[in-house]
Amino acid sequence: MSPPSFSHPPPQIPPNPAIIAVGLNHHAAPVAIRELLSWNSEQQPALLCELQCAGIPGVALSTCNRSEFYFLETPANDGCPRLKHFLSRRFSISPDDLDRYLYAHKDHAAALHLFRLASGLDSMILGEDQIIGQIRQAYRAASAAGTTPGLLARLFQQALRAGRMIRRASGIGRNALSVSRACVDLARCAVGDLSNSAVLVAGAGEAGQTAAEALCHAGARNITVTNRTYARAAELAARLSAQAVPFNQMPQALQTADIVIACTGSPGYVLSAQMIAAAMSARPHRPLFLMDIAIPRDIDPQAAALPNVSLSDIDHLEATAHAGRQAQTQQAATAEALAAAAALRFDQWRRQQDSLPPVIELRRQADQIRRRELQRALKPLNPKLTPEEQASLDAMTKAIVNKLLHSPTIYLKNQPQPAAHQTAQEIFGQSAPQTPKTRKEP
Repeated sequence: MSPPSFSHPPPQIPPNPAIIAVGLNHHAAPVAIRELLSWNSEQQPALLCELQCAGIPGVALSTCNRSEFYFLETPANDGCPRLKHFLSRRFSISPDDLDRYLYAHKDHAAALHLFRLASGLDSMILGEDQIIGQIRQAYRAASAAGTTPGLLARLFQQALRAGRMIRRASGIGRNALSVSRACVDLARCAVGDLSNSAVLVAGAGEAGQTAAEALCHAGARNITVTNRTYARAAELAARLSAQAVPFNQMPQALQTADIVIACTGSPGYVLSAQMIAAAMSARPHRPLFLMDIAIPRDIDPQAAALPNVSLSDIDHLEATAHAGRQAQTQQAATAEALAAAAALRFDQWRRQQDSLPPVIELRRQADQIRRRELQRALKPLNPKLTPEEQASLDAMTKAIVNKLLHSPTIYLKNQPQPAAHQTAQEIFGQSAPQTPKTRKEP
């Protein structure tokens, strides 16, 4: 699906905007709330367009454990209240629930949050590797929609680089489980030997593929895959020596399954309590373990009340996640330190960018004076100097200016406050700087 075109270009962001990250995640918000504030990749371009029209262009990130929005805020544009109003209206969430579950980070805290996220430090499964791809997809979608001002683009570029570096340097992702593989471990704890169990995987997307592959690795031999697009189910089944069934035959497949892992990404329940009850009536004494790792959920929670049915959703993976964290204490500490250092480097880059206009003006003014005085000195000497000698004098005067301006340049780059810039203008007799143009990111 191609991104929507806009009737007007993105607004220009004034200097010194604040980076804001707003969202909710698995740490506090239950799955019943997280599934309300969620969207899939097909819905993302339209959502970005709506955010743009609401005056809060940015990056929107949605995973099974979180939904987050990153944007720039200025004193003239208080985006947080505007975003809350938009989310309440767009996703039909009460303002009270938003106030209860939403968190907000600003500037350094927002950058550190994203760097930790890209490193796998804020995931339910510590170090899981799917999140960095999800961040990349969210950034690319926002870039295609034209909703990433330069500062926000730089933040996501740095976060993706930092995430890859931190994973390599700390080893945090070396033995990490994905959510799909963790739910397979949960299923094995529930039913025992998977080689004797009939497994149904509903969904052949990324999560379904990972789950099916993990099931094979864990010893499952009787796997059935179903998907709305049958060709995708058949392709996955062929790769794993499993079998595929059409999506409309899922009720029949339920009658012979011992384990069901649901991860379709559908907007509503694909396994209703009535469908599961009907399947159980054909096998009343045979237990059925259901694992729902989709957001929004695929399985009606009322199915948990049926006899011989056990239902777990993604929030039940917390015990598995905790065990993984206990085993990776040292890697996590190393990754935390690296993420904090990366966030500080980003802060330093921001300070330098904010200081560029006065630094550039100072050096422009100094070079203008240097050229004028050099020309005045060379005028009576020109007939006597060779081109090489003139070039040598030019280089010498440049070196003198650079050495004289070195300390003021370092000072200004580390002093982004307007008061410091005003002092520099007064000392060096500069005129008030013009509003800087939008900077191109390297």
